[in-house]
Amino acid sequence: MKITLAAILIFGPLLALLPALRALEGPQPPEPLPEPRSVFVNQEKGELIVCAVVQHPEDKPCIDDWGQRVQAFVGCSRAAGGDAKMAGYFVFLVDVPTEDVYEGLIKLGAKTKVHYSIQEGQKRSGLKPSTQSEDYLQGDPVVLSVFWKEGERWIERPYQSFVDEQVMVDGQPVTKPWTPHFVFHGSGAIHRAGTGCVACPCDCPGGIIADNRYPIYNPKPTVRFNWSVAPRPGTQVYVRIRPIASR
Repeated sequence: MKITLAAILIFGPLLALLPALRALEGPQPPEPLPEPRSVFVNQEKGELIVCAVVQHPEDKPCIDDWGQRVQAFVGCSRAAGGDAKMAGYFVFLVDVPTEDVYEGLIKLGAKTKVHYSIQEGQKRSGLKPSTQSEDYLQGDPVVLSVFWKEGERWIERPYQSFVDEQVMVDGQPVTKPWTPHFVFHGSGAIHRAGTGCVACPCDCPGGIIADNRYPIYNPKPTVRFNWSVAPRPGTQVYVRIRPIASR
């Protein structure tokens, strides 16, 4: 069979991914895993991994029905030297303080750019004619995923694939993929908010990563967690965060 340069250019990058895909499907962990209550910072890969457990906060917004929320779906059990204020809202409950995740991202070279306390953020809330770029939390973009072992294979999914989003079109609700734009602003750690939130579904200064498609707090997207693709409550999972560090 004759292999052309075009074929190499098209299929070469895909072939390079095959070892990683096989590793994820195999019986062994895809890479070194963090010890409990620790942050594994992988400088070579430019990412960090933390342990988490799945919980089902049934009475909280956006868990079993459409709604809006400021609380992250992934967050830490501890923050600002105590129990995290929002720990009961998270689906993926990480076993380290938020500040440790923040420090891990800093070690990877991630940079924050615009950050505020919750109180200052409330003053800048909403999309209005006077809204400026400073009314959006800003920092280096990040990519998050969650992986876990199910039977004899490892499964990894992007963080945003666990959530659906609803928008109104001609007065009718339409379900679409959740399309957040996550940035590392660091506010929750810098200003010691104590929420425990890691990656919030709106532009909220209570966590350290936010979807900054809109200005701080409002408008919020309408979202719902999709349990059909999530591991069962009680499952041990791992959260991977990879910043796209500016230079």
